Amino acid sequence: MTIKLKENSTNTLSDGGSSEYDACIYSNGALIIEGSGTLNVYGNQEEGEGIATETNDITINGGIINIECQDDGINAGGDGGVITINDGEIYIKANGDGIDSNKNLIINGGNIYTMGSSVGGDAGIDTDEGFVINGGELIALGSDMLEKPEKDSTQKSVCFELSTRISEGTKITLKNENNEEIITFEAKEDFRTLIICTPKLTNGTYYLYQNEEKTNYTAQAE
Repeated sequence: MTIKLKENSTNTLSDGGSSEYDACIYSNGALIIEGSGTLNVYGNQEEGEGIATETNDITINGGIINIECQDDGINAGGDGGVITINDGEIYIKANGDGIDSNKNLIINGGNIYTMGSSVGGDAGIDTDEGFVINGGELIALGSDMLEKPEKDSTQKSVCFELSTRISEGTKITLKNENNEEIITFEAKEDFRTLIICTPKLTNGTYYLYQNEEKTNYTAQAE
């Protein structure tokens, strides 16, 4: 199945809160999302996901995609499918995992902000066979699970496991050893684990700032 998002269009899908399917957008076959329009997805039912397949691949080639749901944001379930993100602006606020593949995840491009549940047991990204980042920009927040990108990723990332939670609404800044700002964002959810990946990262140590104040948290770009 292919969903084409027409340029300058805004498309909103919301489930009714009860369905035999696990997600607002659910496909038994491979799913492709492409185009440049906007897609808003709301998974309202209990344990309802945003976008999901059963043992099939999900490929995102473009579009502005906003997902809010009661379980995983994007999920390739069953025996697993490969989730591939080549481009697009993707925002996920999930009460489960942000992106969950029972196989693996490949990120080649796009701008992704993904959040797992702040309650516990969920992550911004959760895969069974690992994930690689080859391009784009990623911010992934989680509660107590941290899955790091595979070492064969061609783009570097930094990962943080914090001793205490950082609260929703906090301004987060990442700086390098020369005190140069790499990225700044607002936490849209409480979190304790964090993955940041951007083309701006090179070898070295990076420092986390909270509301302009330097914290004790540092990470090596890998």
